[in-house]
Amino acid sequence: MANPKKVNTLVSLKDEVKEKLREDIIMLKLEPGDRIVETEVAKRLGISQVPVREALRGLEEEGLINTIKYRGAFVSDINQVEMYHMFSLRAKIETDAIEAILPHLTKKNFGELYDIVDKMKNGENDYAVQSRLDMEFHRTIIEWANVDVYLRIWGMLTNHIRRYITLLNPKVRILPEEVHQYHQALVETLEERDVEKAKNVFKEHIMKMVEK
Repeated sequence: MANPKKVNTLVSLKDEVKEKLREDIIMLKLEPGDRIVETEVAKRLGISQVPVREALRGLEEEGLINTIKYRGAFVSDINQVEMYHMFSLRAKIETDAIEAILPHLTKKNFGELYDIVDKMKNGENDYAVQSRLDMEFHRTIIEWANVDVYLRIWGMLTNHIRRYITLLNPKVRILPEEVHQYHQALVETLEERDVEKAKNVFKEHIMKMVEK
């Protein structure tokens, strides 16, 4: 019989490695086409190859890496056409969530969103921090819809979308104060409780990066 403690440790390590590699891919520390060598990752992190191998399998399922037989694991390319469809699907999920939850949102809910927006305003001038706060803002709205499949698909899409926006950022110059202003306006729109207006504003907010 497997040792439960050992199994749990491997699962925890796998998740930690996957999160580390995922963030490196999203922030382009690992760029499209870069090879991820299992033995090198294990050595750098001071762990066995087993959790690294499992982490790579998970990232392949998410579409962030491709494994080529006899060659190894490589960071996947960013496909512009696929990105458009990912943004569109994310917009559909978020606007459906808004339609379901907006009539029931309370002052406490709006307060939670404003708390995240305040962090955007007061946080460091750091794109990585702003990116995580942006994800937290939109994830909070999806979570309120209480539809598991929304959250699963949204999470996978968002990893790709964050990577794409990271790629665009030096050219588009998304400033921290702009991130704050955009999301402040989104909360104010939600407070109007006009469902169709809110859906249109959120869709425009999401799609503007891929339509540039």
